[in-house]
Amino acid sequence: MNKPWMALALMGTIAGTLISTNLQASTEKGFNNDPLAQRCIKMLDIYAAEDFDAYVAEFPEPWLGIFGEKTLRKQLADRHGKYVKEYQAKPDTIKIKAITPAKVAKIEKEKLGALEAKEIDLYIASDKGNSSATACKYLRIGDSWYFRSLRL
Repeated sequence: MNKPWMALALMGTIAGTLISTNLQASTEKGFNNDPLAQRCIKMLDIYAAEDFDAYVAEFPEPWLGIFGEKTLRKQLADRHGKYVKEYQAKPDTIKIKAITPAKVAKIEKEKLGALEAKEIDLYIASDKGNSSATACKYLRIGDSWYFRSLRL
C-alpha cells in the first residue's frame, strides 16, 4: 500500500474524530441553558429531598385529581429510595445528552390536552461507579410545559 495515501487516510480519520468530539461536546453544553433541561435536573433534587409539594407542582393541574395524592406520594417515595440508593442523593456527573421530540400518548391528549412532548436525555453517574442513561418527559399543554416522567 502506498504510504502517503495511508498517512492521509489516517490523518482524515483523526481529524474527523476530533471534529465529531468537539461538535458533541459543544452540543451537550448548549443544552445546559434550556429551561426544560434545567427543570429536568431540578427533578433530581426533588427526588433527593422527597419534596412532595415541589413534585406535584411540576405536573399539570389535573394530575393530582387523576392519580390521587396516595399514588403520587408512593411514586415519589419509590423514586427517592432508588435515587438515594444509587447516588447517595447527589450524583457526581449529570450530562444532558439530547432534547428530542417525543410521542404524545393518546391518554395524555385526551385527559390532559397535551399538544406536544419532549424528552431530555440524561447521563447520570456517581464516583462509586453507578451510572445510567435516562430521560425526563415533558408535555406542552396550552402555552406551558409540564413534567410527565423521569425514569431512574
